[in-house]
Amino acid sequence: MDFLIGIEGADFVMLAADCSQARSIVVMKTNMDKGIQVAPNAFLLTSGGVGDCTHFGEYIQKNLKLNELRNGVVASPWSTANFVRSQLANALRSKDSKQVNMIVGGFGAEGDAHPGPQVYFIDYLASLARVPFATQGYGGMFTSSLLDKHYKPGMNYEEVKSLMKRCIEEAQKRLLVQMPNFKVRIVDKDGVRVIEDFF
Repeated sequence: MDFLIGIEGADFVMLAADCSQARSIVVMKTNMDKGIQVAPNAFLLTSGGVGDCTHFGEYIQKNLKLNELRNGVVASPWSTANFVRSQLANALRSKDSKQVNMIVGGFGAEGDAHPGPQVYFIDYLASLARVPFATQGYGGMFTSSLLDKHYKPGMNYEEVKSLMKRCIEEAQKRLLVQMPNFKVRIVDKDGVRVIEDFF
């Protein structure tokens, strides 16, 4: 019952995730953070079982930090997304598969092979695609058409914010499951930060 969304702007990525944790007909909490910062310039949103999301997200975060400490290199968003995909593919081919769908949003530095804002769609079968916008969860069924129609490359902050609000409102209105709270973040050249006054 999760809803994740990521939109690439002119020089930033905007990411949002609902804060509800529900199982069957029970809503257990409405303040859950479904994201994890995996690098100074990359953020991972996860959707699926809470155990798999927490375990896999922390595994990725700690291994990227270990690589940074060993080699003195901060992973780019592109390499982060590929590392996530390879770990998910390895787990899929073992008895330890993870039922996690993800969106990786990041900002590549000037010297990277892939500079600028980037959004990556990764599903539980280890498919990876770089896309201008991505959704995961049931909310994507109602918002994909909005994104297809209204997204254009190089959108500024206000345009992306308006489109993101429209998508969130549509999911809240159309889905049977309530999603009262969302956490929205920006990833840009200055790192990752939460937008406190989004709504």
